[in-house]
Amino acid sequence: MLKRFATLLSLTLLLGLVGCSGLTLAYQQLPLLASLWVDHYLDLDGAQRGRLKEQLRAWQAWHRREELPQWGALLRQANAALDDGVTTEELLALELGVRASVERCLQHAAPLAAPLLAGLQPAQWQHLQKRMDEKTAEWREAQSGSGGPDERAKHYVDNLDRWLGDLDRAQRRQARADARAWQVDVPALAQARATRQAHTVEALRAWSHQDLAGGTALLMRNLLPLPAEQTYREQVMASLLKQLNGMSAAEREQVRRHWADWSTELRSLQAG
Repeated sequence: MLKRFATLLSLTLLLGLVGCSGLTLAYQQLPLLASLWVDHYLDLDGAQRGRLKEQLRAWQAWHRREELPQWGALLRQANAALDDGVTTEELLALELGVRASVERCLQHAAPLAAPLLAGLQPAQWQHLQKRMDEKTAEWREAQSGSGGPDERAKHYVDNLDRWLGDLDRAQRRQARADARAWQVDVPALAQARATRQAHTVEALRAWSHQDLAGGTALLMRNLLPLPAEQTYREQVMASLLKQLNGMSAAEREQVRRHWADWSTELRSLQAG
């Protein structure tokens, strides 16, 4: 629901559905993909799965009508930022726009999700916590030790490829070098992840008790960096600015074409 890493790339939350299969296919399959993801964490029974799919279809109908046009506006804002060199302020403005989109999405999701959450059994809440703990342990293992820098480099380059279009060899080499050089306090970041997970569970429990505004506020807090994450965030932001502002005119044009393709897909989805 709220993948974080490329918040620092600004458009990641905007187009978080884009993966290996592309925006249109992922968006069309959203009710199925999201229901499988939620079921993985909550271990739903058959009746709960049916209600979840109905609520996801209702949410998607709202999102297609109301929020997809906002995504298009953010793409235009990002495109304009390429004109004369991207600044930190422009990236932060994009990030604010993305957060506003996420908040609207959560506000609309809250009353749809509350009845399902209210019906969860204690074992299902325990299953959620277990899955989240497993994810944190997997992340910590991947980030620790000698393989950590390579893991971060791969993740960073993959995200740049996704959001900016295919990087050339020199861009990939620079991005990998930047990521490998980042100073990363893995235990501190793992603790920050645990804190964010605790906020998520607290937020979902708030929704289950009809405290929709309180739960939404907690989830929105999860989009803000914790103190332990600030240094890492600044390093990623500096690398991203270097990548964007080091592009040639031809490379910027390639990014514009990539985003133009997304804009075409968004308009098609809105009409869908």
